[in-house]
Amino acid sequence: EEVTCLPSGGGMPLSATWHPKDEYLAVCGQFEDVVVYESSCQRLPRGKCLRSKSSILSVSFSPDGTTIAVGNETGLVTFFDAATDSDEIPETLYETVVGIGGDMAIKWTPDGKYVAIASGPTFVLLDTSYSGKVGTHPRSSARFLVRKVIQSGVSFTSLTVSPNSQFVALADDQTRILDLRHDCSCVRVFNQCNAIDQSLVVSSAWNEDGSLFAMVGGRSNLSIYDVKPSSPEKWKLLFSISLKATISSLCWGPSVKKGLQYLAFGGGNETVVILEIRTLERTWETVLQIPCGSDINDLVWNDRGMLCIGDDDGTVSVAD
Repeated sequence: EEVTCLPSGGGMPLSATWHPKDEYLAVCGQFEDVVVYESSCQRLPRGKCLRSKSSILSVSFSPDGTTIAVGNETGLVTFFDAATDSDEIPETLYETVVGIGGDMAIKWTPDGKYVAIASGPTFVLLDTSYSGKVGTHPRSSARFLVRKVIQSGVSFTSLTVSPNSQFVALADDQTRILDLRHDCSCVRVFNQCNAIDQSLVVSSAWNEDGSLFAMVGGRSNLSIYDVKPSSPEKWKLLFSISLKATISSLCWGPSVKKGLQYLAFGGGNETVVILEIRTLERTWETVLQIPCGSDINDLVWNDRGMLCIGDDDGTVSVAD
């Protein structure tokens, strides 16, 4: 009895084989590709459906996975309880309206104490564990409190948080490093360095252990800094790489060993490029290029080595 029909991509399948352990079926033929199907949905979790009346621009889970923040194009950011049973409607914990008129980014600090939000020309830092001053304020069930608001004359283009939860990199026409342990004060500004254009940064990220910081912007210039010193004023430029294509996203891979790092980036050239960076020798080289069907909008590389690629035609691909 036929259970299902598998599409063959427009060509004639000539060969098929089962993986012996993981319930995969590999098919190849005249369509010039090897297509792998998963016959079991055991690894697909039963999830929840969160709906918005406007286009969703950003989604971010808390580090412990119990809360999800969803931001839409009207500037509304809603925090839902993600720990409820899958059959129940997720409870709304908190809502706030931030700026509109541009992209939105929502980032939790790894320790879960703060949420940084950049939307349009507005930056907001939320305290996630505020419960009021003992003996003065009634206990707050919402937990969230606005700690800092920054307004810019132009829209913010990039937002990222350091692995030690101390620094935030916030970019508009310049990139500012904010110190969360000192009232979100600005401790370093990147704009011009030795005639290198570091303005209009569109993506930035710290690596897994917090020793390197990369940002791309200006005229497609990729800058990588050694940020091991505790003072941002002592951070030094390691590499400045001029790129031919416009880059829209970058991310670091998991650390392999001391002195060896991998960085992925992509954008308008429909290709994800992976660099191998050797910090001790101060060298880098391109080790892999992954072709995609359209421009790349977003990249996420998890600690198990899975690289998620979101492109311009609405496709999300996962590469191991």
